[in-house]
Amino acid sequence: MTPSLPLAYLGVIVATFFWGTNFNVGAYIIAHQPPISASIERFSLATLMLLLVFGLRGQLRLSALKNNWPAYLGLGVLGFTVFNLCTFFGLQSTSPVNGALILATTPLWTMVFSVIWEHEKLSPARVTGLLSGFIGVALVITQGDIQTLLRLDISPGDGIILLGSLAWALNMVGTRRWVRNATAVETTSYSMLFGTLALLPLGMLFEDPRQSLAAAPLGVHAAVAYLALCGSLLAYLLWFNGLEKIGSVRTAIFFNLAPVFTMLVATLTGHTPNLWQLAGAAWVILGVLLASGALRRLAPAHPAARQP
Repeated sequence: MTPSLPLAYLGVIVATFFWGTNFNVGAYIIAHQPPISASIERFSLATLMLLLVFGLRGQLRLSALKNNWPAYLGLGVLGFTVFNLCTFFGLQSTSPVNGALILATTPLWTMVFSVIWEHEKLSPARVTGLLSGFIGVALVITQGDIQTLLRLDISPGDGIILLGSLAWALNMVGTRRWVRNATAVETTSYSMLFGTLALLPLGMLFEDPRQSLAAAPLGVHAAVAYLALCGSLLAYLLWFNGLEKIGSVRTAIFFNLAPVFTMLVATLTGHTPNLWQLAGAAWVILGVLLASGALRRLAPAHPAARQP
């Protein structure tokens, strides 16, 4: 193992920690600031930093923007405007742990949409993984009471965050279908730019972002800066480095740690996860591992038996 590999693995874990704590920090922010205003502040800072850092490094080509701007517009609205608003509005009536666990099913929804629009075939392992993941979400949402699901009597916050998960899954499938000749850095940066621009008129129509920003305490602005710097810029830098150094399969597996970090931080702040959340986390993580084929691909190859 080269010296850079352990650092790449560590970086991917740190990126996942940042994404996992987005829910803990987000719950604190929306207790003091309206959701749209908080989203505008976060992504204005994040977009500016992404464009500056990657632009100065020569990793943002204008040709990619010119050739893909309609796709970036749609993907930005889905993956940043809708997704982030669903997260912040959802956290008004559900817990960070529930939010993180529901969001962890995004790879499963991505697979479902891929089957619908790209006619991707499902292996038995993928079907098992999908069922496992959905069982996990059902446990989290219903707290083990199946009648809650049958009556559709679920928490509004859980439902809103589930919509956000679907939006992010559509963003992932749309990126594969509509973006051409662009890097992941370019797609992320330009999509975030359009997503941020789409937030501005919503803020003007339904809130007063300037008044909200002025009234928010310093701690809230620090929390928003954390989401922008750590949850966006640093997380993406570390994640992209992991993709380059250790490959997409091994890197993607670490995303399953996000809800684990959310639960750890919730526990440290006095909000211990309940039994159904822990059980749901196990089912969701197992489902994603099965559906992605990660367990099979990481299993050591068995050498052929020697002939006597």
